[in-house]
Amino acid sequence: MSLHFPTITVLGFLLCIGIAMGFSLLLLVLRGQPVLRQWTISLWLMTLGVTLLALRPYLPLVPAVLAGNAAMAACGLMMLRGVALHLERPLPLWPPLLLAATFMACIFAFLVMWPDLGIRLQVFSVFAVLVNGWIAVLLLRYAPPQQRTSCRLAAAVFLAEAALYAVRLWLPVAPDAGEDIMRTGSPMFATYLAGVMLELARCFAMVLLLVERMLVDLRHAARTDGLTGLLNRGAVLADGQARLQQLRRQRRSLVLLLIDVDHFKMINDRWGHPAGDEVLRHFAHVLQQCLRGRDHLLGRYGGEEFVLVLAGSSQREAVELAAMIRVRLQQWPASLAQGPVAVTASVGLAVDAGQGELGLLLAAADVALYRAKAEGRDRLVCAAPETVSSLPIAADAVPV
Repeated sequence: MSLHFPTITVLGFLLCIGIAMGFSLLLLVLRGQPVLRQWTISLWLMTLGVTLLALRPYLPLVPAVLAGNAAMAACGLMMLRGVALHLERPLPLWPPLLLAATFMACIFAFLVMWPDLGIRLQVFSVFAVLVNGWIAVLLLRYAPPQQRTSCRLAAAVFLAEAALYAVRLWLPVAPDAGEDIMRTGSPMFATYLAGVMLELARCFAMVLLLVERMLVDLRHAARTDGLTGLLNRGAVLADGQARLQQLRRQRRSLVLLLIDVDHFKMINDRWGHPAGDEVLRHFAHVLQQCLRGRDHLLGRYGGEEFVLVLAGSSQREAVELAAMIRVRLQQWPASLAQGPVAVTASVGLAVDAGQGELGLLLAAADVALYRAKAEGRDRLVCAAPETVSSLPIAADAVPV
């Protein structure tokens, strides 16, 4: 089969159909992915546009050209919206809609009022340069740190497409082309062939964006407590040990607090486990509010226990923070369907004494927490009394 315009058109059509079908099958597996849905719709719109433009000799010229270009414009906008959604960046509707309306107005003018295929091709090239450049800028400017590889590769593909259409702006159209896009000349033929290859590259770039995003989400889910959104036990222990070793090298202190929701079993027994879950979410929210601006690690240790690692804090600062947490809990009761519920906390505190093992700190804090609960709850107990003998302790802070 010789490579001429009809052949390239057929190859482009088959490629669009194959890519759109592939993304549709992917959408069946990855249901609930709004980004994938946007891109799948855009690919079907591209297929529709290519089909209408290829069938112009067999269809009324004006409706076919207008419908085909409208489908291509909608394809670009859906692709742009999908990228913005992938990057979690708000995209106002009016700028892309204004761009598409201007594009269609120009196509109509140079199709009906002043028919000129060459100018229409230039108008389409300008539109493609703007949309592809816009997408590339979004990918480069707003790429999340953990997804920069896929975003940069995808941006490179979109920039290559923008460059291709920028080159097409300056290519001559064969004088005898008339309204037949198949006779625009060899330079245009070369850009169509390059466009087919770049469309395939864009397909792989979009898949790469999805795959890297899914890997990031899976890693995040593996480290996150599903109920509270905090770090889970494994993540906070691993990160806490790494932070402890780092601080020891920097000759900085580390304080660990083990925090327990008082009478949590009574809450579950009286109002049910959904109410208990709501109390835990409320408790985690209060902790996060109290920790703003502090270098810390916070995670759910298990059940109703939370572990807090304070980097570079002294014991005095940790005691003051624990007192603030308890006051905030008193001021902000949990809002349940049954009404507001007061929540208190018992806290065990331990300071790194140079052992360099988070497990030892956890054991010491656990002993202190047990003592706090035995003393009547709603209080702080500090472990390792030799580290606090020279510091004034709050009235409710009882050293073990």
